[in-house]
Amino acid sequence: MTKLARPVTRDEVSAYRTAGVVLLKGVLDLAAVNALRRCIDDAVRTIGESPSGYDLSALTRAIQTLDQATLENASSGQHDIAAIARHIKSTGKPFLQDGATGKGSFILDTGIAARLRDFRRLVVAGAMPEIAASLLQSDEVRFFGDQVFVKEPGTREKTAFHQDATYFEIDGDQCCVLWVPVDPVTLESGVMEYWRGSHRNGKLYQPNVFVSQAPLPGAEGEMLPDIEGRRDDFDIVHFDVEPGDVLVHHYKTVHGTGGNATRYQVRRAASIRYCGDDIRVTQRPWAPRQLHHTQQLEEGQSLSGPDFPVVWRRGADERAA
Repeated sequence: MTKLARPVTRDEVSAYRTAGVVLLKGVLDLAAVNALRRCIDDAVRTIGESPSGYDLSALTRAIQTLDQATLENASSGQHDIAAIARHIKSTGKPFLQDGATGKGSFILDTGIAARLRDFRRLVVAGAMPEIAASLLQSDEVRFFGDQVFVKEPGTREKTAFHQDATYFEIDGDQCCVLWVPVDPVTLESGVMEYWRGSHRNGKLYQPNVFVSQAPLPGAEGEMLPDIEGRRDDFDIVHFDVEPGDVLVHHYKTVHGTGGNATRYQVRRAASIRYCGDDIRVTQRPWAPRQLHHTQQLEEGQSLSGPDFPVVWRRGADERAA
């Protein structure tokens, strides 16, 4: 039996393949949305227990004011924040901020499924694997990873346009990212924007530090064009969303967001990643460390093991059809 509020249509599958992004309106029911909202709130409440949780607004202020104590204290987890701060300064790349009040925080955490049981149940056994299966057209679908993003009202920090692929240590075509909001989101509050069709240009772009176009230290790849500065040169699309909607993009589709310029509307969302049959491991030394992983896979291997469980499998009758 389906766990979706409605099926994914053929037109939506076609849009995902062609545009590299699709909006699935009303595909999750209220129970799933409420459960995810509670999980995101739990992740934020316990972020001090996560080695991969950050207040990016606070870190941006620390870099700007040369608050070395804050930077050093934040450097024992997933990222060497002090080294990244020095690197940003050396590039001369500015922080990307809009005209919001600056009273809000941009909060990010990674690997929530590894530490919160209810979140893991949602992403492994809930409705979202069925969405991935519909779009990836794979015989098997594996869970690959997760993050939560919260932009409080008045958050100035934008999320620089970027391509997920070069943050991930995988290669292949069958990887999709579900962006699942639990609040209404508009352009003013920081909805996702996508460079439509960018997944098909064959390019792998340098990953950046999210709040600036400065690349991650040591990162390889082609330099991403200045989309923020030349928006009219690119086919940029966005979709206002409501709880129950899911935005899905190909992991090579370039995307970014603004800050949250609203006075009262928080923007909470989860990013859930799934992979299909053709995905293989590739080493990217600059990629963010996944401290919650329990195994080390070798170059060229398929995803396997407890970090990447099978969450959906095509039935024998479907494979024969």
